Amino acid sequence: MNVLLAVEQTRISVGAIRLLTKLMLPPGSDLILLHVHPIPPKITGLAKERILKISQQVQEVQKEVRDQARQFLSKVEKTLHRQDVVFHPMVKNGFPGEEILKIVHAKRIDLVALGTRSYSQSAGFFLGSVSQWVLQEAPCSVLIARNRPHKRLNDRGINVLLATDGSSDSRAAAHFINTMGLPDSSQITIVHVIKKQVYETERALTSGRNNEREFAKLAEELLEARGREGAKILQDTRKALASSDIQIQERLVFGNAADDILKAARYMKADLIVMGSQGSTGVKRMFLGSVSSKVVHNAGCSVAIIRSTNKK
Repeated sequence: MNVLLAVEQTRISVGAIRLLTKLMLPPGSDLILLHVHPIPPKITGLAKERILKISQQVQEVQKEVRDQARQFLSKVEKTLHRQDVVFHPMVKNGFPGEEILKIVHAKRIDLVALGTRSYSQSAGFFLGSVSQWVLQEAPCSVLIARNRPHKRLNDRGINVLLATDGSSDSRAAAHFINTMGLPDSSQITIVHVIKKQVYETERALTSGRNNEREFAKLAEELLEARGREGAKILQDTRKALASSDIQIQERLVFGNAADDILKAARYMKADLIVMGSQGSTGVKRMFLGSVSSKVVHNAGCSVAIIRSTNKK
């Protein structure tokens, strides 16, 4: 797997680094550690005009910044030392979003991981311009990580919410979880939301580990044909998850997709939501669907938006 971890020397990147210490990449993966130093266009222009004194000052500042960035990337690499991957530290000057996307295309990146700015307790986190740009334009999967100082990821497992609707991107999301090694004691809740009509009330069913038949029967009785289809999607998704050591729970919800995914994430205190970029009705690969867009903008935890490789 080719992974790009874009970091900066602020608390914004803490969540992404911390999450990657929990999600073990496939052995032998290439992990690019990227630090982009944004240079004000005015200073760059003065340097290009060959004004000797200013040009020398700019070069001195750039050298100092590069040295600090390399030291920072070295610390990040030590933090991720448990990963059996090949590290590739890179320091660039320019616009962060643009440099990230250049590397995504040049190195055929499978997953970009980065933090985001500005969190509001009442409305989740609002994406910064860089993370929004990368999320919208990158042709690969994107992990938007949020640093939550009040909730540290400890040495135990993590809570993962896998949202699925049976689409190719949803199947790719399940494959993503299989590919990434989850810590012991982790829990996965698979959520499928059946869209309700305006006149219908919201309902939800939650399964245990050993009552699949009873769960399917209740779903059929409660929701008839849509319930059967939803129960099958959950069953197929569960079978697609390779690990038998992880506790898995299924949740069939009758309501609004984005709202109920966010509700489920809050209820289970999810550390990570994993979902496809496009749903079963999506028509364009590169642009986010309305459900995934709402979730990633309003979730109170990290979100991985997965794009299926067969759409590249």
